[in-house]
Amino acid sequence: MKQDDFLKQVTSKLDGLAQQHAHKPAVMNNVLDEIQERETSHYGLWKMSGFALAAAIAGFIVLPNSVTTLNEKPQNQVVSAPKLSPQMVEDLEMLMVLGEDKAPHGS
Repeated sequence: MKQDDFLKQVTSKLDGLAQQHAHKPAVMNNVLDEIQERETSHYGLWKMSGFALAAAIAGFIVLPNSVTTLNEKPQNQVVSAPKLSPQMVEDLEMLMVLGEDKAPHGS
């Protein structure tokens, strides 16, 4: 039997017993009183405040950068490559062929 099936059977059995319990309101009040009397840990508060601080720092860093990039106009970029002489092209072709094991190229 899988874990999920077992949990469903247990919870359905407990739900059935809870519906048939004679002192259901008294038990619920007693449970709520026990829960409210426990002291809460402040660890969760520290975690949430740390997360909020990290989000605020990230906002101070990311937001100004995104605003400045939206205001800037895109700059056109030009790529220039020097023109190769026919001798340099032949030399480069020879170097490319040099690394091959079997070259079925012409002379």
